[in-house]
Amino acid sequence: MRTRRTRLAAAGLLSLLTAATGAIAIPGTVAAGASVFRVNTTTDKGDNDLGDGICDTTASASTTRCSLRAAIQNANLAPDQSEIRFKITTGKSSIKTIQPASPLPTITEPLTIDGYTQPGSVRNTTSPGTNAVLKIELDGRFITAAGLTATAPVTITGLSVYWFGRGIQLSAGSEGSEIMGSFIGTDATGTQDRGNDSSGILVNAGDVRIGSVARADRNLISGNTSSGINLGIAAHRATIQGNLIGTSKNARKALSNEGDGVFVTGSDDHLIGGTFAGQGNVIAFNGGDGVNLINVTLSGDTLVPSGVRISLNSIFRNGGQGIDLDDDGLTPNDAVPDKDSGPNGLQNFPKVLSAAQVADGTVIRGSLASRRDTQFEVQLFASPPGDPQGKVVLASFTVNTGADGKVSFTRKVESLNLGLLITATATDVGRANTSEFSPGRAVTP
Repeated sequence: MRTRRTRLAAAGLLSLLTAATGAIAIPGTVAAGASVFRVNTTTDKGDNDLGDGICDTTASASTTRCSLRAAIQNANLAPDQSEIRFKITTGKSSIKTIQPASPLPTITEPLTIDGYTQPGSVRNTTSPGTNAVLKIELDGRFITAAGLTATAPVTITGLSVYWFGRGIQLSAGSEGSEIMGSFIGTDATGTQDRGNDSSGILVNAGDVRIGSVARADRNLISGNTSSGINLGIAAHRATIQGNLIGTSKNARKALSNEGDGVFVTGSDDHLIGGTFAGQGNVIAFNGGDGVNLINVTLSGDTLVPSGVRISLNSIFRNGGQGIDLDDDGLTPNDAVPDKDSGPNGLQNFPKVLSAAQVADGTVIRGSLASRRDTQFEVQLFASPPGDPQGKVVLASFTVNTGADGKVSFTRKVESLNLGLLITATATDVGRANTSEFSPGRAVTP
């Protein structure tokens, strides 16, 4: 990965205007009365006259040049929801690169930034990788701050954001924000590692959605120096779904985040993955854990992450644990009734007792010892030898512990090759606390 030093060396009145002049304040595609600012230049100048409600960096009466910086400045003054679109025609390359010379303005009013409005852009249609074609890059080689910072609800889609101090930062006030169909930490082709120097995305707001079950919303979050996604202490009810975290564009090769794939510090009630098969994330090849939950002490108080449901993801070949509760490696199960404290209540994992080939499939037997008279969701996974995480989801089903806190289960799945490792997780259905992966059990004859 290139160092920052190497990068520096290497490198009021709302008017209706035509598209040719930068089309500002065009109602009709967002909320009624909304303003639309169309970026038509890669230059980084601020607005020439913020009082006139027109995004224009020039003083010319015949030419309008609307930069991203000027568009954000105007959006921050607009009375309602705004949208930033792109129609940049200058330059020989079809990929348009915007290089801020100083931090871009913090987004302080509701805003949508839609990179897919740039001609030639195409949303993803494939799975499990992404074939999205992005045409707008934000290159932060001269910036140590975040690329985009919001203190108001924002939707960011169709952008490549790289080489900033942090890619995107969602702070207090940005509740309900969405990051969709973007590449965070790579170039616009999704093939070059251009990681942000800290996390790709930092969330300190509630109800944020990163990706969704729709293929078009899949993000590629890879190459960052720290974690791919950091759910900070003020994050609540985040949904992280359908993304590629730490992988290449095709989801099969490494484009690692150097830290954890998803890092959760003291916040709660998150969904990492899906509720139906195919809705989860691919979290792989990261230098740290796939998903890491840790306590944090703030002003003498210990904040403990809880209710973090980690479901139906493909998690494999991360440098640490696939799922790590308390950032300490595999946490041993405690005795029934599993009342120890810590991230996700240090939920006990199931034990895979055997995985045997039979004539028409593979029979997996296991057990769980945890809280008494409680319903749990058990998920079974298969991974390559030597990688006891959870690459392929085999089954998801519920079990109920008895008065002794124990339950056994038997599940027949598809025929599996000998030597594959079977692992399992358990999620307390009522509390949404997911365990770590169990130790792997090899498939035998």
